[in-house]
Formats: sequence, C-alpha cells, structure tokens
Amino acid sequence: MDLSSTKTTDLLAKIQRQVECANTPTHCTVFIDPPGCGKGTQAPVIKNKCCLCHLATGDLLWTAVREGTEMGEKGKKGMNEGKLVMNDIVVEIIHDAMRKPECKNGFILYGFMRT
Repeated sequence: MDLSSTKTTDLLAKIQRQVECANTPTHCTVFIDPPGCGKGTQAPVIKNKCCLCHLATGDLLWTAVREGTEMGEKGKKGMNEGKLVMNDIVVEIIHDAMRKPECKNGFILYGFMRT
C-alpha cells in the first residue's frame, strides 16, 4: 500500500481512532422503530461514537444481490417481485456481515425483523 500521498495528520488521526476503538467495550444495538423516525440518521452517529459497524438490512440485501452471493441470489427473486425476503435469508446475510473485522466491537442493526 502506497501511503506517500497521504497526509501525516490523516494517518495519525486514523491510528488514534483505531487505538480508541481497541479499548471500546462491545455493543450490540438493535433499532426497533417505525419508518421515518430517524434510525438511518442516528445510526451513523452512534456507529462513530461507539466504534461499531452499521448493519442496515436493506443495504446488506442489495449488496449481496450486487455481489452475486448465494444468499443474494436467493433474496433477489422476492425483491424483484416486491415481496419481503425470507427471514432465514436475511439472518444468514446479517450473520455473514457480523463476521467482518469492522464488527468486532459490535454493531447497530435495523430493518429487521419485518414480518
């Protein structure tokens, strides 16, 4: 990785943030609120403050479809028909996302369960 064009202050800020996050307790937060109440607005704020990853099921589903994953292909049919994707498919997509390194301190989940 070539960092020669990266500002030293940016690198130091990134390192400082990683150190801060390394000492952050684990959190798992689920937003259960009606549409339009601000979940999508508040999630990034809490994510940054608590060093969490942000798992919005709609975004995860569209990413899985775009990447052509097995669960994305299974969910694509229902999505294209305007139906809700089966919970077992969504659970598997969430489970895969939770395994990513950026979720090691925990996560914020919203958009699930919808049925």
